Amino acid sequence: MKLEKVFSIHDFRLKFGEGSSPNVYDLVRYGPLSKRPLYGLSNIGVDMYRGILVLCRNEKKNLAEMLVKDFKDGYSENRKIFPGLSAALRKKFEIDVAYFSEYDPNKIFDVFENSRSIRDTFPVIVLPRCAKGDYGSIYYRTKAVFLKHEVPSQIVTEELFQSRDSYRWSLLSIAVQIYAKMGGVPYGLDRSVVSPRSLQPSDTLVAVMGLGISTHPQRRKRGVGFITVYDDQGVWNFMDFEILSIDKKEEMSNDIARLLERSIEAIVRYGSKKNNVIVIHYSGKEVGSREEESINNAMQTLSLVGKNVFVHVLKIRDSDIVVGLKDSPHKTREGVATWYPPIGAVFKLKSGVYLMTSTGYFMRGDNKIGSNIHIGLPTAMIISRHREIEINPLDSLGDIDLLSTVFGLMRLNYVDVSHPVSRDPVTVRYSRTIAWIVLRLADIMGSDLKLQKLSRLQNTMWFL
Repeated sequence: MKLEKVFSIHDFRLKFGEGSSPNVYDLVRYGPLSKRPLYGLSNIGVDMYRGILVLCRNEKKNLAEMLVKDFKDGYSENRKIFPGLSAALRKKFEIDVAYFSEYDPNKIFDVFENSRSIRDTFPVIVLPRCAKGDYGSIYYRTKAVFLKHEVPSQIVTEELFQSRDSYRWSLLSIAVQIYAKMGGVPYGLDRSVVSPRSLQPSDTLVAVMGLGISTHPQRRKRGVGFITVYDDQGVWNFMDFEILSIDKKEEMSNDIARLLERSIEAIVRYGSKKNNVIVIHYSGKEVGSREEESINNAMQTLSLVGKNVFVHVLKIRDSDIVVGLKDSPHKTREGVATWYPPIGAVFKLKSGVYLMTSTGYFMRGDNKIGSNIHIGLPTAMIISRHREIEINPLDSLGDIDLLSTVFGLMRLNYVDVSHPVSRDPVTVRYSRTIAWIVLRLADIMGSDLKLQKLSRLQNTMWFL
């Protein structure tokens, strides 16, 4: 393998409300980027919320009381880690608690609805931990019931409270997720993830789109295709989806084509720029051969008219290749070399196919060496460019330029801010969660499920 490039977290500093930094914890110092979405609906955002309501089972009152106290006053053992919701997010909230008697999503929502106004109150729900692969879990069912009423929610697991170390480092992450689900923008990047050299910057829009397809885990002929869209600095724009008939190839291809065309048209129409550069990420985790064939067919049939549109396509999948670095500067507490590679190292496997390390060591803002590996070996992704299905690709955007969109969107880890780089980019990171919650919504609402009826879901990151 040939080393082509090493991306650094310092190449992609984070942009906050009043400054930029490579360190996400400077959110508290500089404040969030925006209280409202930068795109889409103008009538949603953090300022529409007056209160936060912690919902917890009766028998777990001690957990709710601990969370409410730390939300209000900050983490009691060290307020530098978490100074409280109002101080971290620069917004005053009324914080209260309500209790439910059993783990039933509808009854939990009834308690929420009867306790406060659901339009200006954000729910934080304490639930048992469940496996991510359990479609029937209380997590997916509760999320779907609240979203049916256009209410995003934050789940906190009961098990989190058992480890003081995990709990304290999760508080700022929980605050960031709440802020994003309210419609605010916690932070973005302070530079574009890619800059086409052949186009005039002032008349060019760049967007990065995540395309996902997932099959219903219980009804294999049913699935969902969805699009998530971010601007060139990693700021959330919107999402869209289509319920799919997985067993009908032509119909599925047409639905994906309609979804892609609708989303690209929305990007172009909103941006009002002459040139529109779109980079599509899709993941191999959930996409089988049938679904990939449908993506290929859909791309072939897209009819993009009007302004200049340049579409580039990257497939991202997990790799079982392990990369070690003999002279790695990262060492254990005992001084033993770990052989961890730098995060963001790019190796060329063959033409158009690359390996990028997604865990390993990195240089922190204080010039000390850290890592994002809890346990085990470093992991990597294989990223392949699909030139054969791209539309009007720009010669001025090389493969490494496009790979920067992957690493840049690995920096936006709203779920676990203690790690400055995610294992995969935000465009594909939440594929299963998005798909399974949408499918749960479809189970509840049936043919009545239309994204246009749930407009707030288009413009907030409810899936975090």
